[in-house]
Amino acid sequence: MRKVFAVLCFVLLTASICHASVTSNDRAYYPAVLMYHELKTTPLNEFDTTPADFASQLDWLKNNGYVTLSLEEFITYTQKGEGFPEKSVLITFDDGYEGIYDYAFPELKKRAMKAAFFITAFTVGGISGEYPHITYSQLAEMAADENISIGSHTISHSRLTELSPDAVKIEVLRSKQILENFTGKKIRAFAYPEGYYNSEVIDAVKEAGYEIAFSVQDRGRFGHEACYSIPRICTGLELAENDNALFIEFVKNYKDMPPEAFKERYKPIDNGAH
Repeated sequence: MRKVFAVLCFVLLTASICHASVTSNDRAYYPAVLMYHELKTTPLNEFDTTPADFASQLDWLKNNGYVTLSLEEFITYTQKGEGFPEKSVLITFDDGYEGIYDYAFPELKKRAMKAAFFITAFTVGGISGEYPHITYSQLAEMAADENISIGSHTISHSRLTELSPDAVKIEVLRSKQILENFTGKKIRAFAYPEGYYNSEVIDAVKEAGYEIAFSVQDRGRFGHEACYSIPRICTGLELAENDNALFIEFVKNYKDMPPEAFKERYKPIDNGAH
């Protein structure tokens, strides 16, 4: 296991935070939120997860009493402010690559587990390098499943903090409209591309009508409610090493993880290196 495992384990083991009085405006209020990208039998990037590793992580969650939530349930527990069920977890996928339909969707269905998929609207049916995206028919099938939630990930996957205010509004609002028109369902949740956001971006997300938003890194709240900047555990090859050791550690200790523990694991690898 890499050096980060030893460092983060030390931080997690020495963390001592009282969660008894937290509210929905505190990060410690929320259960573990997992972020996947693509499932590939031959990974091309550190943020990929193999189908076998994904299946084993689902089995670990199920065998250890974790309950997967839908986006709708997650939002309800957030807005009620009465706490989440013990050992609940939110599984999310970003971008909408074809592996979510070929591998993730079937594995989730086998176990009757729930997950949320944040779709980049203009990439449906397209391809990004060596990463084909799901088709419209596949998205329709997934969106019709009662255990699958759909959220927005902009129209073009642009880094929102680098766009003009008008361009940000188009990215967050148009993607919501496209996905709602296609799925026939209200799109209530948003995920920031690459986890980048600031106060102005959050303003645009709220004005577009989203009720909750997810980041990657814990960049702070920028004066807004905590539910508009919820950090996520970025999964990938590293978290699956040593029988999912880091995956298990992060899920168990999500509430106590320091901001630096949340990071993107984007790094191209040599084909067949793992």
